[in-house]
Amino acid sequence: MILNLEIKKLKRTGYLPAFLGGALLASAFPLANMLFRPETFTAMPGCPFDILMDANWQMIAMLNILVSICGACMMYHTEYADNGAQKMDVLPLYAGSMFLGKSVIAALMLAMMTAVEILILAGCLLHWFPDYRPDTAELMKNILGNFLFQWTAALPTVMLMLVIASACKNMWVSLGTGVILVFTLFIFPQDNAVLSLFPFSSPYQTLAAAAENDRIFLFLGVCVAEILLFGVLELIYQKFRRCVE
Repeated sequence: MILNLEIKKLKRTGYLPAFLGGALLASAFPLANMLFRPETFTAMPGCPFDILMDANWQMIAMLNILVSICGACMMYHTEYADNGAQKMDVLPLYAGSMFLGKSVIAALMLAMMTAVEILILAGCLLHWFPDYRPDTAELMKNILGNFLFQWTAALPTVMLMLVIASACKNMWVSLGTGVILVFTLFIFPQDNAVLSLFPFSSPYQTLAAAAENDRIFLFLGVCVAEILLFGVLELIYQKFRRCVE
């Protein structure tokens, strides 16, 4: 019920086209790289999939984060613009149901973007690396492994941005906060083990880098813990907001 309601709220906001456009824009970056300077990457030693990820994922991840920030602000702008959040408070609904519905939609949109981008990278691999012909099982393992890792790594950022947007009635405040966090954490060293676990920094990490440093399970475990933490924080905030408003 709550998921259908949240989907109806977003029908005329341009939410879905924004994520589709973001996925296409991010996917165009590796294509442009390979079209204009393929020799730069095909001459590199190592696994071609890892080469493509290392060369392109920083920009792709930043675009994904920016689109997710805009999406979170868009979601809660519709609530506060017409006092929808206050009206929802009087309904016999669980305090965190609205946030849960929005989180599921945001996670699905992020999964769609990540899947499109990973598939484009796989297409670049097959087209521009003719000497590398992995079997189907190996290719699917690379695609699925990178998809699950990058999706999980970006989820804490999406969840935290939803928490920020839910606490700001003015959309420009939450949008500005998200953009400041993006560029602040981006300038920090990405190879630092602690900083790489922070939201707004974790989406830039790749599966190959995590495997090289033996941090895959640590990284995924911390990301899942952050997701649960932000969900609990939002529930506490919603109960507090109901008491004071």
